[in-house]
Amino acid sequence: MGRWTLLILLLGAAPAAAQTRERLPMFTIDLHAATVGLPTAEGWVPVVSADTEIPGRGWGLAGGGTVYPLRLGIVTFGFGAILSTGGGQSGSGDPATTIVTPVVHTSVINLAPHVSINFGHKMGWSYLSAGLGTTKVKSSADAVGTTPEVVIPEAWNQALNFGGGARWFMKEHLGAGFDVRFVKLGSRAATTTLPAAQRTQTWSISVGVSIQ
Repeated sequence: MGRWTLLILLLGAAPAAAQTRERLPMFTIDLHAATVGLPTAEGWVPVVSADTEIPGRGWGLAGGGTVYPLRLGIVTFGFGAILSTGGGQSGSGDPATTIVTPVVHTSVINLAPHVSINFGHKMGWSYLSAGLGTTKVKSSADAVGTTPEVVIPEAWNQALNFGGGARWFMKEHLGAGFDVRFVKLGSRAATTTLPAAQRTQTWSISVGVSIQ
């Protein structure tokens, strides 16, 4: 997924870079609907039986803003941040076989500051970006029979983010855009309240309105 996404973005940047029209605006604001990646690796979710489904994606929202203070040749540098949130839950087993497993609930909040390189002009451009931010994960497994509820307390964790996207403006101030973003959560040592967690990666796609 990652290699093909970056290739598409780079191919989209080439024709936009060839444009000589008006430079990018001073800022943009994005309001998006999103499909958000949820961690499934050990330590981020409760320990459950092997036949228990763990949600890997959820629906959510994303919003952010970017300023564009510096242009060098065909490249404009941007500095911004994206805040995204989403959650999902698993099923409760297979009714056909009377197997009942706990429902697992997972939610995340990603705060992703980033630096971007942008190619294009005021009415349309593509970008690649990366930065170091933070992600809050909360996950729990409902009680089933004599097995009690298991909760992984919510906690903020350092996270690297990278990705890209594009914006198009049909009117002077109102347009549309999308963003594809990968979030890499580093491993976490066990504490008195949190279990140790393995390094893992999630990815999200958001689409919606852009304002300049």
